[in-house]
Amino acid sequence: MSSALSYAIWALLGLVTVLLWARSRAVGPSPARPAVVLERLATGTILRLVLVLGWMWAGWHLFAR
Repeated sequence: MSSALSYAIWALLGLVTVLLWARSRAVGPSPARPAVVLERLATGTILRLVLVLGWMWAGWHLFAR
């Protein structure tokens, strides 16, 4: 049951990511493209630290099993 819930959550997060990416490519008012969001995050010292720590956390939890 636990792994099924985990896979469902990851699938939902993946679906939301794909939908946001598709919406960012659409014509008209839309959310910022992922590259723009990443650029904005990487420009501030604190936000860059949060971004790197988030990547480290995700890497540990995804690949160190």
